[in-house]
Amino acid sequence: MYERFLSVLARLRDHRGFRVHQDQNVNKRIRRCYYVGRKGDLEFHAEAVGRTFKIEFFQNVNVENRNGGRYDFDKFARMPRTMQLACAVEMSHVLRKLLELGYVLEGTRQGITSAELLPVLRHAQGRTDEGDPLATFNRGWGEDRFERDQSGWPTATSVNSGYGGKDRDGRPLVSGETMYCRRGGRLFRGVARPGPNDNWILISHGRGVHAQARELFRCEDPAIETRRFVPGQPKRVHAELQKAMKANAYRRVEALARVARKLEEASSTAARGGHGR
Repeated sequence: MYERFLSVLARLRDHRGFRVHQDQNVNKRIRRCYYVGRKGDLEFHAEAVGRTFKIEFFQNVNVENRNGGRYDFDKFARMPRTMQLACAVEMSHVLRKLLELGYVLEGTRQGITSAELLPVLRHAQGRTDEGDPLATFNRGWGEDRFERDQSGWPTATSVNSGYGGKDRDGRPLVSGETMYCRRGGRLFRGVARPGPNDNWILISHGRGVHAQARELFRCEDPAIETRRFVPGQPKRVHAELQKAMKANAYRRVEALARVARKLEEASSTAARGGHGR
């Protein structure tokens, strides 16, 4: 294990430009297991104890702990944006070296769970299918499973056994057709592709959103559908409208009346199923 520890440090020193040396603040008898390194303002502390070793990056530009950035919590979050990017690059090289040495990396077990660090782990593992929903699907389900159409996606009957192929309004779903669904109260538009277990995938700009068939719908007027529903908003608008009328604030009355009319139109459209049938 110690030899692997030194080989990771050698990668940082010989290929990544870090100045690496033993930690002089540690007792001589165990100093061979403790190292520090620096490249510009980015620093790291490394130690090998028993059958484990760790490498911890930090900085001393933006610190809270009076003993230095090495002892701060949220080390990555405290880094300036440019240093975060540099740190992510160096972490990626460390992870690649660990993979070369035969280690298996599990992000949830390594503390690499934030949105900023997950791409580092994916890059280190050679996962280049980000932004390619079909490649992501094949990685999870296998390229040889299911009958495929010309697009490379499974056919609806092969993944759903003929069921789950109708949208919110009971109309048949067609692979490759543009559909809509709501996520977090907002409208998402994409090309619909079938997935297993009554799931469909809406694809837009390299991003895939999973939805059940009954969540999908066609939309003739996205301008109305895209308005986010806010509970109680119509009542508040009408209350403000009454106040403006009593105050003879005619410009505000006109503006609030337009808002109230649009809200009523959106509510009426939603009640009809989201499209003018």
